[in-house]
Amino acid sequence: MTVNDDVEHVSSSDPECFMRIPARVFASAVLLSLTMDATAVDLHHFWDQTCAECHGHSAEFSRRFLTVRDGKLTGRRHKDELLGFLSNHHLPLELVIPVHDMLLAQASTGPQFKDRCGSCHDTAAALARDSLLIRDDKLYGKGTGRPVAEFLIGHGRLKADEIPFFVDLLTRVEREVHGHP
Repeated sequence: MTVNDDVEHVSSSDPECFMRIPARVFASAVLLSLTMDATAVDLHHFWDQTCAECHGHSAEFSRRFLTVRDGKLTGRRHKDELLGFLSNHHLPLELVIPVHDMLLAQASTGPQFKDRCGSCHDTAAALARDSLLIRDDKLYGKGTGRPVAEFLIGHGRLKADEIPFFVDLLTRVEREVHGHP
C-alpha cells in the first residue's frame, strides 16, 4: 500500500485496501447506529479503525494532504467540495462534519504534541481518552482531579506561554474522543 505524494487517496495499486473497505464501513456503520448519537463516537478511534489502514494517522494525513485557506479545509483534488467528497467516502453521514472538523483542526495545528510530548505520551487522543475529562467546561486530569492548566505548570519543560496552546489542543481532542460537542 502506498500513499502518493500528489493525491489524498490511496494508490490504486493496493486492491486489498479497497477490498477491506466495505466490511470496515459496514461494521463501523452498525456500531455507529447502535450509539444512536454521533456525538458519542470517538472520532480518533473511528479513524483508526476505518481510515488509518489506507490513510495513516489522521493528523499526519491532514497536514500532508489537506490545506486550510481562509478557514476552509480543502484537499488537493477536492478544493470546493470536500464535505461532499467525505460524505461519499466511507463515512456515515452523521460523522461527515465531525470528521471534517477534526481534520480541519489538525491541518491548522502543527505537530507540537508529537514533538514536545511524544517521547512520553503516545498520542493526544490516547492521553485524552485515558487521562482527561471535561467537567464544568474545564479540562481535568482523571487521576489527579486537577485542572490540566495547573498540572502543566512545570510539566514537560513547558514554558508558561505554551500552556494555553496545549490546554486548547487537549480540550479539543478530549471532546473528539469522548463525543462532547
